[in-house]
Amino acid sequence: MEKTTGAIGRVGPDHARAEARLAIFEAGHPTHALSQKGVAAGPGHRLFIATPRGPAPSGGWPVLYLLDGNAAFDFLTPDHLAQAEGLALVGIGYDTDRQFAREQRTFDFTAPDGPGDGIRPDPVHEGRMAGGAAQFLDRLTGVLRAAAEDGLRVDPSRRTLWGHSFGGLFTLYAALRRPGSFARFAAISPSIWWDEALIRRVAAGADPKARPPLLVALGDREKRSGSDGPPPDGPAPATMDFVDSLRRHPGLDPQVHVLPGLRHIETIAGSLPLAIRFAAGA
Repeated sequence: MEKTTGAIGRVGPDHARAEARLAIFEAGHPTHALSQKGVAAGPGHRLFIATPRGPAPSGGWPVLYLLDGNAAFDFLTPDHLAQAEGLALVGIGYDTDRQFAREQRTFDFTAPDGPGDGIRPDPVHEGRMAGGAAQFLDRLTGVLRAAAEDGLRVDPSRRTLWGHSFGGLFTLYAALRRPGSFARFAAISPSIWWDEALIRRVAAGADPKARPPLLVALGDREKRSGSDGPPPDGPAPATMDFVDSLRRHPGLDPQVHVLPGLRHIETIAGSLPLAIRFAAGA
């Protein structure tokens, strides 16, 4: 994986700067109607919505919320939609033409730490800020959810949150700190490495009565974005150890799936069939 250097010297993988083509919007689909809308909340968001065709069930549609919606819908395929018949999909993206809003997602998807509001300089990425997860979770379950579900009949008891990489880290944070915010949680290739001690403190403070269904998936050829050397042969040990520690938490029994042959960016598309079945309750 080649690395690129930005205008102020930051180094990152090529895929982190990729344009979101959103080819899924270029044709009609027999199972879903696709739409987009902007929301002027926070830094500015774009919502990508796939609504099942036909009348909604009496209780409303189950819905799968996808963080990094620009990227998630860029990797979404007609085959994924065919597998998601009867399931609404909502991508929570940013107002950008890129797959990822790198600085903003770092802030939004990382847990607060320290005194006051817990916002601090990112200890890993120079020039970025971190610790905005509590604020983002309020925005996600407030104005963003309201905008996404305006005109969309949703079953409130069947909302699932999916996140990849930093989004996976945020999904773990939400599941551990506010397990009632969604019915189910799917953390894909979560960035445990970013501040492992912090996410372990979050887990240690979780409500022992909470039992949210949790799915964790990761590839066996992943390495930290921008790092040198060949891909590893096996899933990230830190992630596997953290998930194992969650099993010792009362009420938590995460499903774990190792996706063979997949690198970090590839687990976005690779995890979607799992997440679709999980969100549908299968």
